[in-house]
Amino acid sequence: MFADKSLNPLDFAAFTADTFGIHAIDLWEGGLPKDKLDDAAYMAKLRASADKAKTDLFLLMAGTFDATPDKHEASVKSFLPSLDRAQQLGARYLRVFLRAPGTDPEAGANASAEALKKLADEAAKRKVTIVIEPAGSPLSVKGAFLAKVMEKTKHPHCKLMPDFGKQKNNIYDGTEAMMPHTVSVSAKMHSFDEHGKQPDFDYVRLMKIIANAGFKGIIAIEWEGSRLKPIEGVKASQKLLAEAIAALG
Repeated sequence: MFADKSLNPLDFAAFTADTFGIHAIDLWEGGLPKDKLDDAAYMAKLRASADKAKTDLFLLMAGTFDATPDKHEASVKSFLPSLDRAQQLGARYLRVFLRAPGTDPEAGANASAEALKKLADEAAKRKVTIVIEPAGSPLSVKGAFLAKVMEKTKHPHCKLMPDFGKQKNNIYDGTEAMMPHTVSVSAKMHSFDEHGKQPDFDYVRLMKIIANAGFKGIIAIEWEGSRLKPIEGVKASQKLLAEAIAALG
């Protein structure tokens, strides 16, 4: 809706509150006007629009962090503007994908941890936490691998964000492995069957995994289907999530 100009990013918080009754939003850098990304005054307006709508602008989505040993220093520098934007927006999380080098899990986790500590140090200076979503390389689409990276990184400003649609191994085992390090969850939806269920994933099972982990953060709706328009897709996602959570008792 940002792309087709039917919704102005400055109206997003109020729109989300009025349309869905939701008072928490994230923003994707790629959806914002390119000529405004380094405009501190524009970031201040986005923050003010969220405050006016009594909305938690909790996360900014950025790109792929390259943990390859000879590239990670440059990658850290390339993320500094995104960290500055997150700070300006008052967003406590910056979401990144991780490009873990190679195919060996142990070596890839060691290299990733070394690189992420440096990025997380920069995030800590800005009171922002890096959250890693599965994607970016063959290793980092696996929840168990990302959990291993977190165990090696051990940094309070580097955490995880499961995305049900991006994990390429067992989604349930992967989500369970990620939960001890998770501060936010992306509830991906692609389609719905005639009963309003998501055919790709068992959402009751996923919500049970999340609840059993003692998770108290935000579960973010991420509608990526094409058969429903954005508003209808989000409403259907919201309904399914509410039903799945209610089913837990």
